[in-house]
Amino acid sequence: MAATLAAKLAGASNESIQKVLLSFRPLPHRMEFVARKNQVAFFNDSKGTNVHSLCRSLESFEEPVILIAGGKDKGEEYQPLARYIRRHVKNLILVGEAKEKLNRAIGDFTETFLVGTFEEAVYLAYQKSRSGDVILLSPGCASQDMFKNFEERGNYFKKIVDSF
Repeated sequence: MAATLAAKLAGASNESIQKVLLSFRPLPHRMEFVARKNQVAFFNDSKGTNVHSLCRSLESFEEPVILIAGGKDKGEEYQPLARYIRRHVKNLILVGEAKEKLNRAIGDFTETFLVGTFEEAVYLAYQKSRSGDVILLSPGCASQDMFKNFEERGNYFKKIVDSF
């Protein structure tokens, strides 16, 4: 909105503003659309490494969400996620060092699965999905328990999705 207003004030036409908005691509790993497979949409939000960003990501969807979360705990409280999990998440798939802590805080609010590997999390999410669902990687945790950084985690997610 701010950019649109600034462009208008600078004299840009509605058509040129619309063209730019339609061609905008978000930065990788930040609510990045990855693919649509069998009417299931995959989104990579590997940069969502804290509770606040995970809440914002979940608010982005009206469709049922299968959420892949977990990783290295950063000492945050996960209880604030409860209302977002209840409202948006069809299945919760937890992985990584924080999976037990996450499960204790939010696992009772939807069907929840604890898995051992990242690959298992992505495969299970796809297995549980139905037409119209969204599979969202938005960990709410750091990546360093399994990956070098959030980019490596997000790229691996995209690689697995591409294999479907």
